[in-house]
Amino acid sequence: MRRTFTLRAYLLKSFVPAFFMAAALFSLLLELIDLFGSLWRYLALEAPLASIFTVMAYYLPTALSSTLPISLLFATAFTLGRLYADNELTIVFGSGVSLTQFIAPLVVLGLALSLASFAFDDAVVLPTIREKNRLSRELLRQGTSMSNPDVAVISRDGRIVYRAEYYDDASKSLSGVTVLERDSAGGPVARTEAATARWDGAKWVLGRVRRFERSPGGSWGDSSYGSWTEEYLDEGPAAFRRQNRDLRELSVSELSDYVAFLRRAGLPYAQALAERHKRFAFAFTPLVVILIAGALGGRFRKNVLLMSLLSSLLAATGYYVAQMITMLLAKTGIIQPWAGAWSPLIIFAAAGGILFRLART
Repeated sequence: MRRTFTLRAYLLKSFVPAFFMAAALFSLLLELIDLFGSLWRYLALEAPLASIFTVMAYYLPTALSSTLPISLLFATAFTLGRLYADNELTIVFGSGVSLTQFIAPLVVLGLALSLASFAFDDAVVLPTIREKNRLSRELLRQGTSMSNPDVAVISRDGRIVYRAEYYDDASKSLSGVTVLERDSAGGPVARTEAATARWDGAKWVLGRVRRFERSPGGSWGDSSYGSWTEEYLDEGPAAFRRQNRDLRELSVSELSDYVAFLRRAGLPYAQALAERHKRFAFAFTPLVVILIAGALGGRFRKNVLLMSLLSSLLAATGYYVAQMITMLLAKTGIIQPWAGAWSPLIIFAAAGGILFRLART
């Protein structure tokens, strides 16, 4: 028992410096890639140097989160590869400690980092990336407008249908409004036309209204009002805004609310639902990459640093390409949203399990 504890402590002592070195290197690369993508525009617009460094600081949590899996993959493969090249791994196996027992601390660490990264993304990464994008747009003088022309919204399970010629987000008002009310069978029961509508915080108040209602006998009558509203006109302004929200800036709870809104409004929601599943799937990536790296690490005897770096980049590239393809298929409705998010993780976990079974031990 003491021997196993000593070996595991030695493994962690070798692993931790390699992990921090990899995380620092890969995070720096992402920071530079992000910076150079907009640097010429910053310089052309004479953005203050302090503001540019602030943008980089806001991006740092995102860079750290994005590089966590590949840093773990590299550190695990490099540590085990170096132990194998120095014949220390052979001594470990000769002492009766299997590969599974030896890397158990790394598996536990991967599980802990999976849980921690999920919380870190919601609590730190999302607020900072929002601020980074906001400040970057401000420096680049890129305005965003949520106002929306020619908008239609379905509410209350299809019983209320709104159509407006224009939604003004600044004043939270509608112009050229038509509201169609339907019964449970989908038949029309009322139609309301209004020149304007304003949001009073709880419902829409229509102005210069002409309303058509069907009587129980089936005949139609019409009335005119200077101002008119009902409690069921409660679909908020968010439903009428231009739907160009960056899903990467939304937390899991916000994504859930957004998916519910899209479903309620009768709008496509596969992309938002796939992104929500992806948040949970990506959280388990550290655990999977340690499994893969544990199987690969003992295969490198020469050029350990180079081979560990190469295998990490190839595995990470393969995973992200697979995720990009499956997410695209999910967004277009070819596969289910959950499949788009979880398939790469399941495939690579299975591959890691197979490699682990074939690993030298």
